[in-house]
Order: sequence, then C-alpha cells, then structure tokens
Amino acid sequence: MKISSVQNYCCARYTNNQLQRSSSYVQKPDNVYTSGTGQLSALPGYKFYPQINFTGLQSTALTLAKKIPLEDRLASVLQILQQGDVVVIDETLKSAQKSLKELGNSFHNIIKRLFYIEDDNFHASLALFKNHNNELEAYNPNKFDVVLNSGNSVYNMKHGDSFYLENGDILKLDESRLQIKDKPLTDLSMHRKIFVKSFDFTNEVNPVIKRQNQKSIYSILQTLSGKGKKLSFADVGGQDNVITALKKGILYPIKYPEVYKNSIVNHGYIMYGPPGTGKTLIAQALANETDASFIKLNGLEMESKWVGQSEENWRKLFDSARENQPSIIFIDEFDAVAKKRGGTDVYGDKVVNQLLTLMSDVEKNGDDIYVITATNRLDMLDSAITRSGRFGKHIEVKAPDTKDGILKIFDIHTKNKALADDVNKEKLAEELLKLKTTGADIAYIVNAAHENAFERSGIYKKMEEGMLKAVDIENLRIVHSDFQQAIKDFAVTHNKNTRNPIGFYKQ
Repeated sequence: MKISSVQNYCCARYTNNQLQRSSSYVQKPDNVYTSGTGQLSALPGYKFYPQINFTGLQSTALTLAKKIPLEDRLASVLQILQQGDVVVIDETLKSAQKSLKELGNSFHNIIKRLFYIEDDNFHASLALFKNHNNELEAYNPNKFDVVLNSGNSVYNMKHGDSFYLENGDILKLDESRLQIKDKPLTDLSMHRKIFVKSFDFTNEVNPVIKRQNQKSIYSILQTLSGKGKKLSFADVGGQDNVITALKKGILYPIKYPEVYKNSIVNHGYIMYGPPGTGKTLIAQALANETDASFIKLNGLEMESKWVGQSEENWRKLFDSARENQPSIIFIDEFDAVAKKRGGTDVYGDKVVNQLLTLMSDVEKNGDDIYVITATNRLDMLDSAITRSGRFGKHIEVKAPDTKDGILKIFDIHTKNKALADDVNKEKLAEELLKLKTTGADIAYIVNAAHENAFERSGIYKKMEEGMLKAVDIENLRIVHSDFQQAIKDFAVTHNKNTRNPIGFYKQ
C-alpha cells in the first residue's frame, strides 16, 4: 500500500523574548516577533500562533499557511521576484489562468517565471509583473475597477490597465484590500514553497529570446548591406517579355497618367501558364515598382456558404482597393471563381456576374485599380471574363526556354550563397534546360545543393554535437558536385511524379 509522505510543521511562539512552551492558545501582545529561525513564528494578528507541533499532509500545511495574511505571503514572493517574473493571486489556479488570458496583450515582456498564490478569501484576481526596469507593475484582469491608493493620490484601474506600485500602496479589489510591502513581518523563505506554486519557463524562453535577438541583428546587417530591399523586377529572371508587357500596361499608366489621358487603359490581366513559373513573384515585383497598394488572395478565400456573402466579399475588396489607389489586386487560382457559367453552380454564376460588374465600374469610373489574375487553365474561364475589356489582356508565363533565362534565375537564387570556383554555371544551365525546370524548380535545386554542402562539410554533425563554430559557416562553399547531386535527385523525383496519360500502355 502506498503511503503519502509525512511532514512535520512546528511553529514556535515568542513572547517578550521568551519562548513559550505552553500548547494552549494564549492571546498575543503586540510585541510578538520572530526568532529568525525561518519557522512560521508568532506575529501580531496571526490567529494560529500558539505552539503548533503536528504531523500532517501537504494540504494541511497549505491550510495552515493560508492563515498568514496575504500581504505577507505576497511580500515574501516579492523578495525573490526578478525581471520577467509574474505573480498571480486568485482563488484557484484555473481562474488564475483565465485571468492571465483576460489580460490579452497587456504584457509587453516575455514571462520567464510565474508564481501563483492561492487565497480563498481573495474574491478577485490580480497580476503583478516585474518589468525590464526592475519596477513592479499591477495589472487588473477583473471586469470591475481596482482602486489604487498611492500616498495622497487615488487611481482607478480599469480592466486591462496597469499601474506602477511602490511600498505602502494599497489596492482595493471589490471586497478585498491588499497592501504592498517590501518584506513580511517574519522570514517566510523556508515555507514559501508551501503557499506559492512556481512555474519556471526560463529554459523554454531563453533560447527563443536568443534566436530572436540574432535574427534582429542579422536583419540590421541585411539592411546595411542592401539585401533587405523590396522585391523588384531585377529579382525575376527569364520573364523579360512578361515584365515588358506589364510595364507598358500597368507601370507606365500609374507613373505617367498624363500620357494616357486619351487612351483606353486595360485594367484586367490574366497571366496563364504552368505552376512555378513566377506569376505571383511578378505581380509582387510590379506592385513594388509602382509603389501601389498590393492585395493578394486566392480566389477560394472569397467564397462563403451564405447566399449573397461571396458577392459582398468581392464588393468590399474593390471598395478597399478604391480607397487605397493606386491599387493592384492579384487573384491566384482564378479558374476557381471565374469558371464557365451555365452549369449547376448557380451561386458560382452570380460571383462571375458580380466580378464582371465590378470590373465594368472600374473602367467606367477610371479608377486607378488593376486586377492581375493567375491560372493554369485558361480554357476553363468564362468567355465573358476573357473577352476584350474587363480581363481582355492575356499574358503567357512560360518556363524559361533559353539558357540565358535559366542563368538569370540561377544567379538570382545564388547571389547570397558562396560558390566554389569549380562551379560551372553554363553546364548546370544546360542540364536545367533539358529538364524544363521552372523558376520554382531552380530555387528548390539551389537550396538542395546548399543542404548537400552542409552534409559534405559535416555541418549537420557539428550542430548535432554542439561543436559548430562561426568559421565553419564562413568557410562553407557550394561545389559543382553539390549542384549535380541536387539536379540528379530532382530528376528522379520529377520522373516519379510524372503520370502517364489515360490509355497509355507501356510494354
């Protein structure tokens, strides 16, 4: 049979500097004090300080400790509070957790340690935080106001508010009253673990802080070196014809509107072609080149199960674009919302009608709004969508079909990577061209080659053993064989995922 552990709790009572041995309850005079032994000693106003010597369980000890005034228990915790620590006072741990959730984003610092003090008579919630300036702040998670008496001033703390606290301040929470003290009337350090639950998140928090600090410092270096610039057409390779068409149709009309005052400007564009060719990338670069507001969405994001809500979503989208002109709306997977009408999907037909109406309004009002759509299936779009006007401008975005186009994309994705002298870009470009790789494929292969360099140089092993040094990364170079292995692996995967057409028979 399992027997619960037994603990002894002894509380001596001192009166007039003489230890009292009587076990009967005696009313204590005001000069009762502690012996400094660390025991729960007799204090003025404490109801349980006759000589106590008993054997009990932890729950009994907690019941006993709760009879110490809350302000003294809190003061004992405040003695060990450090920056990033939180103290929560509540009736139950569950309600304390709820109180912290109520505060939402009130905490602007990461919580490293949390201390919970349970008090059955404290009919409210309170959170105290030690901020980065080593100052104590009080947060009010209650639905009612908390009154703070600080010196001769009185403040009302509303839900979510915070105030700095000083020694001697008094908080009035509904029916409860709590005074802030630097230290308790007696040393409670030996018994602190009985009346406070502690949760230490330091091991989880510190690595996150370290990583974020390193990321922030690295971003500063990126900005200083010019690597943090916005995406531009220079970052898009192998699509010169597409970029030229968008410059003439959108970039120049936005930047030089006076030139086009007597011209009919096309506000709707359809970019079509296989996936991974850079349609989204081109649209983002265009928005940055024009300094226009950019709205990117997937067509299915606008759908709703409620009748009429999808059309309302589209109207709100165009209203937002109209308020932030010049605007570029990019709609990916356009075939999902602009498919041919006349089928069983009557709600889908209404969305197409709404979209056509909105585009007609843009043209009629001369709004500085341009809608660029992307699809892999131009043949699936409704004829009213693809006709002249509305979305009458169609631009094919193909996989790069020249070695020069491949080289441009390769250079873009390797510009921030250290390459060894033996890397033959011309030969790699020829291999990539034979595989008919897209821009997304080339980005994948370059990243895989970088990982191959990690493996070859033992970087992964050093990270596993905790032996990685900065010089290991500084000396890392991607060699030609790393790229060849990445291309070989890609070719195997690419062929494995290629399906034979229906009716195809292989002998």
